[in-house]
Parts: sequence; C-alpha cells; structure tokens
Amino acid sequence: MKQTTLHKAALVLVLLGACSSQKPGPEQHEETPTSGTVELLCDEAIATLLYAPLIRFDTLYPNAHVRLIPVAAREAMRELLALRARLIVLARDYLPDEDSLLRVYGVPRHPRIKLAEDALVVFAHPSVPLDTLNVAQLEAILRGEKRFRHFFPQLAQEPVLVCPPPTSSVYAHIVQQVLHGTPPRAALRIVPTADSVLHAVAATPWSIGIGYLSQIAHSRAIRPISLGFTDSTGAYVSPKPVHQSYVVLRKYPYVVPIYAYLRDDLRNLPWTVATFLGTDAEVQRHFLQRGIVPAFARIRLIPEE
Repeated sequence: MKQTTLHKAALVLVLLGACSSQKPGPEQHEETPTSGTVELLCDEAIATLLYAPLIRFDTLYPNAHVRLIPVAAREAMRELLALRARLIVLARDYLPDEDSLLRVYGVPRHPRIKLAEDALVVFAHPSVPLDTLNVAQLEAILRGEKRFRHFFPQLAQEPVLVCPPPTSSVYAHIVQQVLHGTPPRAALRIVPTADSVLHAVAATPWSIGIGYLSQIAHSRAIRPISLGFTDSTGAYVSPKPVHQSYVVLRKYPYVVPIYAYLRDDLRNLPWTVATFLGTDAEVQRHFLQRGIVPAFARIRLIPEE
C-alpha cells in the first residue's frame, strides 16, 4: 500500500510541475527552428518508419541534429509528462489513465501533429492454416473464453499467441480497441519488442502474432489474417485483405494513429521536426510505400478491374 501511495504522489508532483510556468532552458536559447539538437523519443514499434525521414531532415537542415531514441510507448509518454522529453512520436492516443490525470490536474493536452495511420493486425506462421477471423472471435480468444480450436476444429493444434509487453503501444491497442478497456486473459507469449513478435512468429510454427501493418506489409515470412467486423452502423463488413486501402475506406476494424507530441507550444526545433514529419511530401510518400496511410496526402483509390 505504501508503494502505491508513493507512486501516486510522484505522478501528482510530475503533473503539478507541468502546470507551473517554465523558464526557458539553455537549449531554448541556443537553438533556432532550423538549428540545434533535439532528442526524439519514438515508440519502438514504429521507430524504423522514421529512419529514412530523419536522414532526409538532416540533409535539408544540416545545422539541426535529431537523435532518435526508440523506447516503449509508456516510457515515452512518461518522459513527456515529466517535462523531460520535448518531442515524442507514438502509435497511440493518450491512454485513459494518462488522459484522466491531465484533466484532474488541469494540464492541457500537448500540441500534436498526426503523421500517419497504421493498423493493428493479426498474422500467422505459414504452418497455421488460418486466413480469416472476425473480431468477436478474436475478442473471445484474447479474453480466455474460447480457444482457436473452438472456432476452427480443423486446426491440428492450438496456436500460441505472441505479443509485446504491456508497456507497448501494440498491447495498449489490444486492451483499448480489441477488448474495450480490459486486459487480455488468454495465455500469451510476451516478447520484448514489437519487432520481436514478427521474428518469433516467422521462426515458430503454430504461432500467431499481433502487431502493426507497417511491420508486416512487405514481409513474406508470415501470413496476414483478414478480419471481419460489425461497423458503427451495425452493418457487417466481411474480411478484406490486410491493406492500407481498406484502412482509408474504414473497412478495417483497428486503425492506429501515429502522432508527434510536443512538450511546448513553441515554434522551436522540435516543432520543425514534427511538422516536417507530418507534411513533407517525400516523407508522406515514404509512409505510403511502407504500407500505411499518410496523414497529409490526397489519396485516390483505383478500383481493380
């Protein structure tokens, strides 16, 4: 009980600190919007998405230096709330506890820029003869109420579910989008990072992973599983191929926003980096080529004949 109380007190102090006026630090005097140095804490599940864009940024702004630091999504948000991080990129919105703390202590939401839309996906080792699921089945399996073989008795054995740890944004989307706010109760194989999920599934027969479209869009080592669902109007949407076009059309159930969050509402170097990632045409094209939906782009879908 004492540990819980101390933990809550620490959060209170962090958020109260965020309410207080901030004096400009040395970094704010030494930099300009296009020069200086900034650390970017990035959700490790999507860090590889930013490698090429930041190389382009370095080329266009030779006097500016961005240090990319991949971390768990929870850690990145914790550093932002503690005022230690000036710029983070996450593949999620605020979690309910983070949002409620901001509201309780009157801390305004951080300035943020949407960079792209990814998708939460389910994928299998080629040994698993499973191509489609519906979200009700997935929910029942993750709740521990049913097993894959209950719905698919033709499976020779029960697949192992693989996912990253609770500090990851992938796990957060499992809780918030798939299970509507409750943690999974199924037996899960937890691996350290989102990339580890892909590697584990590719290397392990009879395994099924949960991750992001950006990770698997160009992988031939796994099989994406199409998901059917009931949309907000009550209409059933049949399983479609796991593809960015169906994210655009909202014919895919689990859309994942990618945001750049800023500590300060200032036109400083972190703001320049965030706006560059969210609006530069070449960066947005890069996101499209990686298999996800750029936020700042006009997309024209061409139906197949």
